[in-house]
Amino acid sequence: MAFLSDAEPPGRLMADRRAPSVGRTLQESVIVRSVTIVEAYMTDLARRLVDDRLRRVPSSDFALASLAVHLRDSRISDLDHGKWEELVTLWSDGLDIALQREFTNYGRLVALRTTRHAIVHRYGDMTPQYRKQHRPRLVAEGFQDPLSAEGLVPLTRADVLDALELCLATVRWIEGQLAVL
Repeated sequence: MAFLSDAEPPGRLMADRRAPSVGRTLQESVIVRSVTIVEAYMTDLARRLVDDRLRRVPSSDFALASLAVHLRDSRISDLDHGKWEELVTLWSDGLDIALQREFTNYGRLVALRTTRHAIVHRYGDMTPQYRKQHRPRLVAEGFQDPLSAEGLVPLTRADVLDALELCLATVRWIEGQLAVL
């Protein structure tokens, strides 16, 4: 039986990879948590808003009330799987808040989610989706061929502050949209 010290560490901690600094870990953590907070906020609030609207369905119409509950449960259960597109569609089609079309920073939010995905699911390495969405950034970082760039997602203090600002702006925008409904 191998002792823990004899085992080969996973992913980014392997000997042939650069170990991230504590600062890098903190940057990644802030980005991951910020995006996760926005996703959880949108999911939890969508659940509440859907339930509030369905309470208005007349309970005397059993067939309609039953259908509404069934549709709610089937649609809401998709949110438990973390499907961003499903969440955005629910907000747009079910709650009349078209985040994708009306939120001017939606593209930036999607790009930030791609960064989060690379951090969480690829040990911080650039993914094909990251390279496509962040091509101008990679060119500015000096990559000659950004679509085949390899290594850790470039992160700076400014990226972290921008992520925090963007996530806060997203929540504020949603709150503003709800206030006028």
